[in-house]
Order: sequence, then structure tokens, then C-alpha cells
Amino acid sequence: MSYILMNKDVEILEFLYDNETHTVTKIVRMIHPNYAPLGIIEYRTGITRKALNNWWKDRSIPASRSRFKEVMGEMDLHSPVELLERCFGLSLSDQYWIKEGNSDIQWADINFFENDFSEDMGKLLMGQIHYSDDLDIFSPDNSSDGNLKKKWKIINNTRYLIKGGNSFNNQEPFNELVATKLYERILEKQDYVPYELLHENDVYYSACPTMINTDEELVSAYYIDRMIKQRGNDSLCTHFLEACKSLNIPNAKEQIDKMIVCDYIIANYDRHYRNFGAIRNVNTLEWIGIAPIFDSGSSLWATQPTSLIGSTYKCKPFKSYPEEQLGLVDDLFWLDITKLEGFEQEVEDIFKMNPLMDEARIQAIVQQIELRIGKVIERKRQLGNF
Repeated sequence: MSYILMNKDVEILEFLYDNETHTVTKIVRMIHPNYAPLGIIEYRTGITRKALNNWWKDRSIPASRSRFKEVMGEMDLHSPVELLERCFGLSLSDQYWIKEGNSDIQWADINFFENDFSEDMGKLLMGQIHYSDDLDIFSPDNSSDGNLKKKWKIINNTRYLIKGGNSFNNQEPFNELVATKLYERILEKQDYVPYELLHENDVYYSACPTMINTDEELVSAYYIDRMIKQRGNDSLCTHFLEACKSLNIPNAKEQIDKMIVCDYIIANYDRHYRNFGAIRNVNTLEWIGIAPIFDSGSSLWATQPTSLIGSTYKCKPFKSYPEEQLGLVDDLFWLDITKLEGFEQEVEDIFKMNPLMDEARIQAIVQQIELRIGKVIERKRQLGNF
């Protein structure tokens, strides 16, 4: 089958696709390659079939997603890519999609930003319903990443990502609210995605609006980082910032510093290269800047027993040890430490809303946040940024 990779209504390239193996077999011709996603570009060779296949597979739901193997069995699917094929590869994180070579369908007819979509697939993935042949599975949930249960939902005409927590204490949704309250205190509004709690079917979830509009795309740090060759003496952080510089992404250093400091305070152990990145305008191809901070639920020892709260953990993305990563921040003039006063009490009040967290666990977390704020203040003193 012949298909066209699209960026909104701009044709990027034509390719041949094997519907049995769910892979690209050949790139037939380039049309407007400048509008291609970064993920299909190799810095040495440009756009390649291998990179296109990897990018296509990366758009699908990861096999490690909670309950996803059961869903695959219920639907008699052999590959998560099959779900992508049923929704043109559309997403709520960018404007890319594919169409058959002879199709006259338009982006405006099908995109999830402007058109309603069914919640059936999201409910199925969340375990709220069982599969049946009459379900409408045309949904952005077919291209959502991450391991925790999640679904997209339209609330008052805004697209919200609803996300669950672990089965042990469901702490992650509350962590997102804690992170949001921290960001509200010390960051600008454009620096973060706000999360709130949603109570649905007697379970608490986090809910956040999509961070981009119909003219933008979120590009993960994973793809940005691969745009230039890493020099042997460059640290991971230096290399990423050099990659941002090569793409003309503005103000990257300060925004990454903000992310590192906030992640340190909330002990984020999972800030990997696919949950931060940058925003690009898909029409002009100009970079708007580093993406607002999102996806901070994997923090504060969420999956650890209370006795291990405060224990050493390996952090990401640039250093394995939190203090070393905090040491990468060499300018804290932007941080007003007076705005952190009383934050511990706010954290305590949030966690008391979680019926699966007892007082001992809450107090252990509060103590750790207090200690970590103290270390950030000490770092500010070391830098002389007062």
C-alpha cells in the first residue's frame, strides 16, 4: 500500500507500507521533507526508512502499559501499531498523520484537536469497560505513551489527559497536584502544565489540558538530543543544550535549570528524555521554546514503602544522583525562596486527601521536601545568587 506522511495538510513524503508486518518497506519520494518530524531524521544521513519505522513504532502504546496486554488479547491484536493504523496515526501531541496515497481526506476532517472523539478506547485501557465489536475506537488514546493507565477526555471543549496511579497507594495523581502547587509558587505560568485532581468512579486521577494548539508540536528531548553528534568530552546536559542551540531553541538553559530544581525538590526519579522536550510551530517551523514541565507524578517515592522514603534513588536525565544533577544548575537568580514558605503544609493537605496514604507516610514525605528545599537554598547561597 502507498501512503503519504502528512504534517497537517502538508505532504512530507510518500512510502510503501506492509499491512501484515506493520512496517514501512520503502520511501518512494520526498515531497516537503522540511516539514518532517525530527524523529525520522538521522543527523548523518537525513530521513531514512529505519528512522521512519522507529518513529512510527514509538507513536504506539508501549507494551509495558498497565493492562495493555489484556486489551491486546481482548481485541485480538498482535501489535500496538495496529491501533495506530485505525486512527491515521493521529495524536494530541503533534499534527502528523498518514493517509492512503489516493485519498482526498483533509486534516480538518479528522484531527482530534477540533473534532470530537469516542472515550471507548480510553475506558477500555483504563479497565472501565470490556471490549466488544461495537466500540468506537477512533481515539487519540491509540497513540498515548507511558506505563500508567491513562485516557483522553473532552471536558468543556478542552482536551484533558486523565492519568491513574499505581495500585499500591495511587500516589502519582496527588504528586502531580503537589508539583503544580510548587510550580505555581516559583515558576511563570508558561513554564508548566497545570494538573488537577479528578474523582471518577470512586478513584482519584490527575487531569491536565493538552499543552499545544493546532499549530504546534511537542518534540521530545529524545529526538532533539539525536540531532547532533555527541563530542567525547561533553556531558549529557552539555550535549542536550548544544543540540538545542543547533536547532535555535530559545532560552533552553534557564528552562532546563528550572526543571532540574523542581525535580530535585519533589524527588522526581523518572524525568527521562521522552517526558520533556520543546515546542515547535508546524507552519513556520520556528521553535517556540522548551516545553512547559509536565508528567511529574513519578516522584516522592511513590512506589516505595514508607520505610524507604528518603532513601537514595537514581535520577534522570543527565546525572544518576540527585545532588550531582542539582549541581548542574549554576544560576538561581530566578528563584525567589520566600515563595517556598509554607509549601510543606500545602503538601500535607494534598496528601491527606488520598485515602490510601496514612499519616506516617505523609509526614515522611513532608520532612523530605523540607530537607530538599533547604538544599536548594544552600545551592543558591553557594552560587551567591542572593
